[in-house]
Amino acid sequence: MDAASWAAIVGPITTLLGGLGGYWLAGRNDDARDRRTVAREESARRAALADRLEEDRHAFQRDILLELQDELQRLARVATRILLQDERTVKESGRLYQLPEGLSDEEFQIFTAVRRLRARVLDPELREAVEGFVDVCSRASLPTSGGDKDEILARLRRQQARVRESYGAVNDLLGERLRRELDRRSLAGESLESPEAA
Repeated sequence: MDAASWAAIVGPITTLLGGLGGYWLAGRNDDARDRRTVAREESARRAALADRLEEDRHAFQRDILLELQDELQRLARVATRILLQDERTVKESGRLYQLPEGLSDEEFQIFTAVRRLRARVLDPELREAVEGFVDVCSRASLPTSGGDKDEILARLRRQQARVRESYGAVNDLLGERLRRELDRRSLAGESLESPEAA
C-alpha cells in the first residue's frame, strides 16, 4: 500500500477520532462547569442560610435583652417597694413582719422571669451582672433582724442604696449590649463614623 492509500484510510479515521475526542472533551468540560456551578450554588445557599441564622440570632438576642431590661426594672421596683414597706413597718411598730402576700407573689414571678431571660443571654459578663443584681434584690426581701429600730432602718437604707447602685450598673451594661445588638453597621464591620466625619 502506498502513502496515498494510507492517507485515504487514516484521514477519515483520524477525523472520526478527533470528532469523538472533541465531543468527549466538551462533555468533560460541561461536566466540570456543571460541578462548579452546583458548588457555587451550594456555597451561596449555605452563605444565605448562615446569614439568615445570624440575623435570627441577633433578633432573638435583641428581643431577650429588651424584655430583660423591662423585667430588671420591675425587679428593682419591687425590691425597693419591699424595702420601703419594711422601713414603714419598722418606723410604725419597731420591728419587721412578713410581706403582704401580693407583694411576695409579684416578687417571685419577677425573679422567675428574670432568671428565665438570664439563661437565654449569650453574653457571660451580662449573665453574671444580672445574677449579681438578682442576688442583691433577693437579699432585700430577707428580713433584717437584730438591733434596735435605728440600726434596722440604717440597714434597710443601705440595702436600698445597694439595689439602686446594682441596678444602675447592670442597666448600663445591658444598655451597652443592647446598643451593640441594635447597631447593625458595627456587626457588618462598617465604620461607625458618618461619611461627613471621615
